[in-house]
Amino acid sequence: MTSPRSLVTLAGGVLLVLLMATGGLAYVTLRTGPLEERLVREVHELTEARYARPSHVNPPAPGTFARRLEPLVDGVLRLYQERPKSNGSPDSPQGQPCRDVADGKLPVSSLPAGCGEALERARPLMEQVLAATHAEMGGLPESMGSLAPFTHARANGKFALMYVVHLAALETRLKLAQGQASPALDTCLDALALSRELELGGGMEGQLLAATGHGVLYRPCADALDAASVERKRLAITQLSRLAEGFAPFSLTLRHESVLVQLVHFGERLSDETLAALPPGSRDIVPEELREQVSPSDNPLMARRLWWKLVEGFDALTASADLPTGARRRAFALLEAEADEDDEPLDSLHGPDVATYGEYAERLDLRRLQHDALLTLAEVDVARAERGQWPESPPRHKDSSFVLEALGPMEARLQPCSRAYASQGLRVTADPAPAARATGP
Repeated sequence: MTSPRSLVTLAGGVLLVLLMATGGLAYVTLRTGPLEERLVREVHELTEARYARPSHVNPPAPGTFARRLEPLVDGVLRLYQERPKSNGSPDSPQGQPCRDVADGKLPVSSLPAGCGEALERARPLMEQVLAATHAEMGGLPESMGSLAPFTHARANGKFALMYVVHLAALETRLKLAQGQASPALDTCLDALALSRELELGGGMEGQLLAATGHGVLYRPCADALDAASVERKRLAITQLSRLAEGFAPFSLTLRHESVLVQLVHFGERLSDETLAALPPGSRDIVPEELREQVSPSDNPLMARRLWWKLVEGFDALTASADLPTGARRRAFALLEAEADEDDEPLDSLHGPDVATYGEYAERLDLRRLQHDALLTLAEVDVARAERGQWPESPPRHKDSSFVLEALGPMEARLQPCSRAYASQGLRVTADPAPAARATGP
């Protein structure tokens, strides 16, 4: 018979083996070396990325948008800093009274004086910024990138460019009121291109601002397209198609977001070797006084576990990000359900919150729908001018998100198929038919 002492010894040995095995598994599972190596690799890939998006003008201007914008950055930041504040001010181009004029809800005659004066002062710089979008290569200046050091340009640069988008929307409306349909459309398309630049290297913040900018421009651009000549509309169809080709995929933006969140929350835990391997400045994306406030956990083992869970969560989101809307929603809903069942949520890291990123994806869906609406409006208007009557359905858009409703021989309406987007409908007015060519005797 085995003695009690032997049983205790045996149990102790088994417990020791289990503890060692558990500790070894935890070490293998939670060691952060692979995460650090991957982080270094992705930071380099994202900071060194070049954005060969199609230019909306032909021929494009040589060089990059970033290089052409760089000499203007200080002026744009100053313009934004000195703008009429939008909090209750009717004189701000971002305020509701000026927005209503730009959208066509109010006549140009009701434009607040201060708003018009702000546009007048900003016009020379605004035109230079819009001209920079003609560059053959895209992407923001390094100082405005999502992984740039935390400086004035990083904190406010993208918002300053959004202010220029607001100015351009108002300028489009004023040119339309003056009967300058083609110049109004030029301004609108340049401003859409500027919105697109915000998402090329601008991370999640840049992509959401780009979607917001598209919404700001939607109504004035639609009216500029409707008023333009048939020939100008044909060119605009090509330009709008080229702009859409350069939209950043949501998966790329989520990669930026994953890297940014890792640097913010786990930067203090990176080894000296890893810090040395990162591009200069990428460790300074958070102000020094805030670094201690973003640590996910004082427990090193828990921090490692959270880091792994964070990366795995973003990887799962990224894998489904570019699916068609219905499939993406189902995939995100499944991930959200799995997260709800998790007994260790990542709320302390503020991400990846599946519901929040799902909402962000919906905003990008709206941006694409609005862009499709502008393209469809131009195509419908050209078809009406060529045939002398409204087409039965949007040309070349068998899977269009819109249906065409003829209201009369000279007026029609593009109505979204989805009731959720009913407010995005657009009015289309007929252009005169092209003059018949003269024939010989």
